[in-house]
Amino acid sequence: MVADPGTATGAGALRPLNQPRPIAVQATAHGEPARVRWQGTERRVEAIDDSWRIDDEWWRSELSRRYFLVALEGGRRLTVYHDLVSGEWFAQPYREGWGR
Repeated sequence: MVADPGTATGAGALRPLNQPRPIAVQATAHGEPARVRWQGTERRVEAIDDSWRIDDEWWRSELSRRYFLVALEGGRRLTVYHDLVSGEWFAQPYREGWGR
């Protein structure tokens, strides 16, 4: 039998997963990331390994994002997206190895 940890349970104990974080991105004229400020350091994007777009929920509030799986100088891989509605950039855990 497991001992009672003495902490409350319920919806208040839940935390959201996969939350995006705002990130500074310098994009090319074609809207692709060229430089990213990650963890206080500006890094050059060496390669874009994948790109995809999501357009959804037009009947509620518009959701339009362009995602990029990028390889940064130094070998770090990161998934970033450009919110095409607000114009903001975000980093978001989306694939295994994110942020390493």
